[in-house]
Amino acid sequence: MIWDDFATYRGDGFSTGRHSHFYIQISLPDSGVVELRTLNGEWKTYNAVFIPSGVSHEMRQVGGNLTLLYLDPLTTGYRLFHDRSLAANHSSFEVGDLFTEIVKNRIKQILNASDTKVRTQLLDIINKDFAKTANREIDARIQKSIKNVELEDFSLTRLALDASLSVERFRHLFRKETGVPFSAYRLWLKTKKAVDYLANHPHLLDAAHEGGFADQSHFTRIFRRSFGVGPSDFTKKKEPFSAIFFSK
Repeated sequence: MIWDDFATYRGDGFSTGRHSHFYIQISLPDSGVVELRTLNGEWKTYNAVFIPSGVSHEMRQVGGNLTLLYLDPLTTGYRLFHDRSLAANHSSFEVGDLFTEIVKNRIKQILNASDTKVRTQLLDIINKDFAKTANREIDARIQKSIKNVELEDFSLTRLALDASLSVERFRHLFRKETGVPFSAYRLWLKTKKAVDYLANHPHLLDAAHEGGFADQSHFTRIFRRSFGVGPSDFTKKKEPFSAIFFSK
């Protein structure tokens, strides 16, 4: 299930190549552990794992079913687990102390219901049970730029001008406030637009153009880097999932 700022997966465990994506990822196995490879090649096990935005990771196939939660780091996942940090060379950290078996079962029951309340109920669990930050909000100028993501001219120059800032100051403030480089955010918006198109149209070239990529090969590289699989695997349903898209 995919919304503009939140997505879920529930189904068979699977493996991925090394990749990184804009969304925060939380991986919750029904039983056993999740295995991720560290940046220096060592496999680490987790009862429940949190992968920050933009961090390169590789996952080994999980036995049994797996729940994945993806949160936009600028909105639904803003400052989530900000008090924890990655160990050297690690791609993720353990959150099994918070995502206990009871919590995982609650999430599983909500996803199995598959109704219109899924998004609200899941975010209620995260917002209620896991403290994000002490009443801190993103700078109003950056908030405005995020809200204007549908602008056709979503460029650094345009948004810096709207915020009455220099390009360099806007770029610095954007990263300081969100933890994400502006270039990575803009690339994600392009990728998401192309993936939204692929949900109903199997033509990769058209999807690349829809997302504003220079050509199909560029889109394919970015897709594989973001998801660990190629876009042709997505359209041909070679992977163990199907996408259900919703509006906010």
